[in-house]
Amino acid sequence: MPEAISLGAKRRRSGIPSGNAGEYFVMGELLRQGLDAQLADRNTKGYDILVGQPQDSQLRKIQVKTVRTPPWYVKQGDFTTGHIVPVTVYVLLGPPEATTPIRYFIAPNAAVAPALFVPSNGKWTVNGFMPLKAFLPYENAWRRIFAEGAKV
Repeated sequence: MPEAISLGAKRRRSGIPSGNAGEYFVMGELLRQGLDAQLADRNTKGYDILVGQPQDSQLRKIQVKTVRTPPWYVKQGDFTTGHIVPVTVYVLLGPPEATTPIRYFIAPNAAVAPALFVPSNGKWTVNGFMPLKAFLPYENAWRRIFAEGAKV
């Protein structure tokens, strides 16, 4: 059973199982498409998967952000110039009992940055939220990885 995290009076489940599931689903989809893909080590900072086309001599880094229900909880720094990964795959799993397919949104961070919502209470200096509507134009846009992907 996932560990619960305390947020004042509220308790929520750890996002680690969902995050791990999202990374494996993305890797599986990339492999299904005939691409070369591998998970980064668990403690790798800034990206989750390395991916390339079979003829590539270099791999691209991608980050995966997964939620069961939107919005996505993100770091503001992921949307700044010079961030290590210019493209992020946002995964919408749905609830554990969901019967609808998993949804993938492959979005260039610079393009969706204006949709980043940071509450104005002064407490949100590092993180923010990204709504689903910011990603709708990027659903299943897998080739964005190669148009904008950072090479290693």
